[in-house]
Amino acid sequence: MVNEQDIESCGSRAVQSSQNAHAHHHRQKLEVYNEVLRRIQDSDCQEARVPGFDDQLWLHFHRLPARYASDVNVERAEDVLAHKRLLKLAEDPANRPAFQVRLVQVHPFGSATDSMHSDPSEKEDAQSSLSYSFKQGIHLPPTFGSSSNLEALALQTTKNNIEDGGSAMGMTPYFPRPMHEITVSTVDKPKFLSQITSILGEMGLNIQEAHVFSTTDGFSLDVFVVEGWPNEETEELKGVLEKEISKVKEQYLSNQGILPAGNEQYQARIEPSPHCIQIPSDGDDVWEIDTNQLIYGNRVGSGSFGDLFRGTYCSQDVAIKVLKPECISTDMLKEFAQEVYIMRKIRHKNVVQFIGACTQPPNLCIVTEFMARGSLYDYLHKQRGVFKLPCLLKVAIDVSKGMNYLHQNNIIHRDLKTANLLMDENELVKVADFGVARVQTQSGVMTAETGTYRWMAPEVIEHKPYDQKADVFSFGISLWELLTGELPYSHLTPLQAAVGVVQKGLRPTIPKNTHPRLAELLQRCWQQDPMERPNFSEILEILQQITKEVNDEKSDRHKDKSSHGFLSSFRRSHH
Repeated sequence: MVNEQDIESCGSRAVQSSQNAHAHHHRQKLEVYNEVLRRIQDSDCQEARVPGFDDQLWLHFHRLPARYASDVNVERAEDVLAHKRLLKLAEDPANRPAFQVRLVQVHPFGSATDSMHSDPSEKEDAQSSLSYSFKQGIHLPPTFGSSSNLEALALQTTKNNIEDGGSAMGMTPYFPRPMHEITVSTVDKPKFLSQITSILGEMGLNIQEAHVFSTTDGFSLDVFVVEGWPNEETEELKGVLEKEISKVKEQYLSNQGILPAGNEQYQARIEPSPHCIQIPSDGDDVWEIDTNQLIYGNRVGSGSFGDLFRGTYCSQDVAIKVLKPECISTDMLKEFAQEVYIMRKIRHKNVVQFIGACTQPPNLCIVTEFMARGSLYDYLHKQRGVFKLPCLLKVAIDVSKGMNYLHQNNIIHRDLKTANLLMDENELVKVADFGVARVQTQSGVMTAETGTYRWMAPEVIEHKPYDQKADVFSFGISLWELLTGELPYSHLTPLQAAVGVVQKGLRPTIPKNTHPRLAELLQRCWQQDPMERPNFSEILEILQQITKEVNDEKSDRHKDKSSHGFLSSFRRSHH
């Protein structure tokens, strides 16, 4: 008979086992990530020199399931980069599905010659000859190593060749026949996997192995090792595969009543109706919130057009931004749609994480992770908090990493200010609120006034064309605010400040005791000419250098203090 204690004990063991497994998978993922990062950096890869590359690589591992890290061949670190690029390409509907083809070669663990020779000297000669030939003509192994079924295939093919030739001691040693590895990435749709496998079958390709992964943000990464292509040519195979995929794609679009849209990547008509909001879509949307799982808690903020609540979604602490029904207009709906469109595409540790949205009026809301420590604006101006230089630099680096990520993805925030910089319980700062953010146009410039006057770049105030450098200006003002704890141009109204910035070159006064390099960075960020402002990649580098200098100075002072303490005690002992 099973009693309640037994059940509780079993349940406890099950929970503990699950936690242990999770911890093991995390450690394994971290180990593989570190090894792959080391190999990429050692290879002097250009991509690895980009600031924030380590964060981007971790993001790649983090968005894929744990078995990706356990399966991937760390000796083929460059394949991880290729997967990262393919997933990035797949974010653009015009590139879907993104794929690559390459030759791979699998060698059996046990050489077939082992069982074919009774004379040890003959066996040694055969093996050394085969080994030498492999070194001369070997193709790279598959991304995920060579599993047992592939090794068995290679071993069987080798045996067949030796049996057909009568001896393994012929003049031309046999190479296991190369296979092709096809890697595909697109929006994660259940039907696509069956479609791609059907296409490969119709092309006469036999799938020897498949590794199928789904990312946390709705994309797929599928890797197939196939044999059956009559030659080692990859471009020809890629061309045929591209044609076959295009046929399926056109048929799908035709069935949906959609005409191919060329390269108009971000064009979408938004026609709000009282019953439905249409978000610009590039595939199956998996972000629609199940309102039954959404529980509202206390209201933590309120604005002209909406309220902010703390709550839970599927037991996770979340922030719920709710639009007020009485304030909803066509422009508001467009802004709401744009915010959802942008937020669901971005994932970075220094950008507030999008959980989902409810797009069914009148209950329009956006759900994000909850940031326990609130905004930097509230910390500075309501709680009267201050940042010492090391903390200020850490915050500035966090913001720069988030903004650098956004700009690398062609997203301009357009309303960067301390009220939109939030801190979590671990004091990690993240960029938030994409209500007026936009994807930068292909021309690289945008127009129209947006943002908040005290932090706004002069070109935006003047309705001139602007680009990502407008965010850099706003960052400079925010950095000054963190440094001083004061509201920018507090003695002026927002409109007066805007006029002063444009017409008189007005800028906040930098305190005299400011670190010289930080003062120089502030002045560069708020240059009148956007071209003279640094980008966030350079800003990040400067902030990291200042941090190193500050830490070195602190270390030197500590050494001096320790040395003085020793000398003074030495003197005292001899008096």
